[in-house]
Amino acid sequence: MKELTNCPYCEGDFTIKEVECQGCKTELRGNFKTNRFHLFGPEDLFFIEIFLKNEGNIKLVEKDLSISYPTVKNRLKNIIKILGYQQEDNSSSERIKILNELAEGKIDIETTMKKLRTAK
Repeated sequence: MKELTNCPYCEGDFTIKEVECQGCKTELRGNFKTNRFHLFGPEDLFFIEIFLKNEGNIKLVEKDLSISYPTVKNRLKNIIKILGYQQEDNSSSERIKILNELAEGKIDIETTMKKLRTAK
């Protein structure tokens, strides 16, 4: 059975109108929402399964999937992004603020360099 995650025409979300139990054949009709895991394709779902099986241990995920540490991290970041949880890079936002202060003439280049060295 082919898995549909979004409309093949417009990529829109589906509303489920009817479901049937494969065991007892009970049918339910109505408007049902899917869970957030419908956002993922089969490859991402497999990665999530392996990640959970290994209790989030990246080294074990690397070994199970025969992929590098940076690849595991990138795939994990992509999954986090798909779920809508953008990780803020505090050091980047702090650095941007410092550079904006320089651009606005609030600080000189020496102060900028000192602040950038100590930015977290």
